[in-house]
Amino acid sequence: MSDNESKNFVSVVLLTFPSRVQYDLWYEKYITFYSPNAVEFLKGNGQLSQSATLVDEENDLIRVSLIWVYKDKKAYGACQKFHGQWAKIGGDYIGKVSGYRGENIWGFS
Repeated sequence: MSDNESKNFVSVVLLTFPSRVQYDLWYEKYITFYSPNAVEFLKGNGQLSQSATLVDEENDLIRVSLIWVYKDKKAYGACQKFHGQWAKIGGDYIGKVSGYRGENIWGFS
């Protein structure tokens, strides 16, 4: 990637739930929050993609990896106006969150 090319900005979160019940509470809110209208708003503001992956593990914990990809850091900022609303409707569930964000320095698709 040359310095002249726009670098995508990426946000990654790992959610850990102690039970299927807690995961189910989160998931129902998640799929409601990210409605087709929400997706169109995010795309219009520079979000390129978003994925939620159920991590395949053989233990009692349930983990979900969330990845958001934006055109650039400015698009990330614009989309936070929407993502920031999650706390208002996210609901009550028990889960641990860890994450990071930054510029993509290498990749292919």
